[in-house]
Amino acid sequence: MQDIRPSRNVTSRKSRSLSDIAHEEIQRRIANGLLAPGSRVVIDALAAEFGMSLIPVREALARLHAERLLTFQANKGYRVSGPPEQLELDQLFSARLMLECGALEIALDRVSDEDLKDLRTLNRQMGEATCGTTFDDYITFVRLNSAFHERLIAITENPFMQNAYGLLGYAARITQTLHGRGVPDIDRLVAEHDEIIDALGDRSFPRARNALRRHILEGARRLGVKVAAAE
Repeated sequence: MQDIRPSRNVTSRKSRSLSDIAHEEIQRRIANGLLAPGSRVVIDALAAEFGMSLIPVREALARLHAERLLTFQANKGYRVSGPPEQLELDQLFSARLMLECGALEIALDRVSDEDLKDLRTLNRQMGEATCGTTFDDYITFVRLNSAFHERLIAITENPFMQNAYGLLGYAARITQTLHGRGVPDIDRLVAEHDEIIDALGDRSFPRARNALRRHILEGARRLGVKVAAAE
């Protein structure tokens, strides 16, 4: 049996559940193209390879299915999804525009110095992160970026809005799109985050909303996505 090892950009195996470890390894293989789109993913085979019971592998596959990295059919099992196409990316960015800009209006009255400090810390870590063209090289950056936007949503203290944002699965889905290209214009992305934070600190909703909207649309543009909702 093969004991899978965590990539260099994640926490040690001891501090994570077996399900987390299985999830990350399968996601790495999907993002890097080691598991081809349409190929079957067999629970028993993965459990034997990873040296785990079926339960954590089953939990990992269910999570990957929720993130749309896997498809599932009764009596046929799991298969690897292809990278997101233009329509899905358009819809993802459109949903982000609606949810994040809407949340900002609520968050503005609740934002604290601690919130701003957390956002600046996450953004600083993003600026310091190395970022290459394979999963191991860009996953830390992707997770930090996801944490930044989730932190913005969390300021609303609205669990329904937080759950709705989590269901987008943006960070997981985008890992396939980034393979072979990495994260473009990192310095500019971090600067856009700073503009959002500064506007929040000034309690200026128009500035904050415009900065966030521009940031989301610029993120789409960097990936070659034209967002219909922006027109």
